[in-house]
Amino acid sequence: MNINKIVQQFLNTLPNLEGKKIAVGYSAGADSTALLHVLEQKSKHFNFKLEAVFFSHLGSPINEGEDKNLELARQFCKSLNIPLVEVELNLVKKAKKSWEQLGRNGRLDFYRNAEYDYAFLGHHKDDQNETTMTQIFRGGGKGVSGMKARDGIYCRPMLDVPKTAIYNYLTEKDIKWIEDPTNINSDFTRNFWRNVGLPAIENHYPNYTDLLDNFREKNNTLHLIAFDMAKVDGLEAFLSGSSLNVRSLPEYRVQNLLAQSFQFIGNSVENKRIDTLLSTGTKKNPSQLDLGDFSIVYNGKELKLSQVEHKQQYKLRA
Repeated sequence: MNINKIVQQFLNTLPNLEGKKIAVGYSAGADSTALLHVLEQKSKHFNFKLEAVFFSHLGSPINEGEDKNLELARQFCKSLNIPLVEVELNLVKKAKKSWEQLGRNGRLDFYRNAEYDYAFLGHHKDDQNETTMTQIFRGGGKGVSGMKARDGIYCRPMLDVPKTAIYNYLTEKDIKWIEDPTNINSDFTRNFWRNVGLPAIENHYPNYTDLLDNFREKNNTLHLIAFDMAKVDGLEAFLSGSSLNVRSLPEYRVQNLLAQSFQFIGNSVENKRIDTLLSTGTKKNPSQLDLGDFSIVYNGKELKLSQVEHKQQYKLRA
């Protein structure tokens, strides 16, 4: 599999890249190392500005071994003459949020506030399958459809590239990388699927990757239909903070409206919590569903979404 060609084809789908500022999420692991190496070569042809971004996840188990990774990241970026932006994320454990989710949210929050035209991420085919299985057991929703190759400023050109192809690329070019020491810890959900779950599935269904591709495609179609219905029922007004009268809607459409809104605010919610919200709210005693930085209030007739002021704590290293 030609990773250079695959990334080239993806870059060709983007608007004029000349002078654009592109970040690469770089951890010194195999995936991001291969992606950064390929993009450095392509930057000469497309004439875009390339920076690598290294995140330190302070205060969490994700931080294990990151100092060693940072040293290699500095060496590799220096050899490629690429600026390395070092970011410290100060993570604080929250109820019902895994360290993985907190780290991901922190990284995305940094990109949202940085002045990059695109942020390239090293997710690959194996990551896609792990994401699908994780989302299924979290209750489904849009996440079951998998990650998109392009989602706003976020670009994942290697989603069709298996991990073995990435290892082959780095080995052939004699490029060093570091395996994340936390990868062997199957207490992390993603690692469970990587180390235990998916290998067991592959023993019984050798073509499971193709089956998951078909599943994601079908689920994405269903999600688009559900999303269109939610827009008809007032999704945009609800997300903007307007009170929404849902009394005339069938219960399944109210549930769909809420499910679609959760995708935008980055939360997954158990159905029983939604049922409690809708079954207990009255005019005198409105019910409330707290979702981290958001809350939803229902008074038996209207739904209203409110956001709590919040800023992720991170800083750039000198």
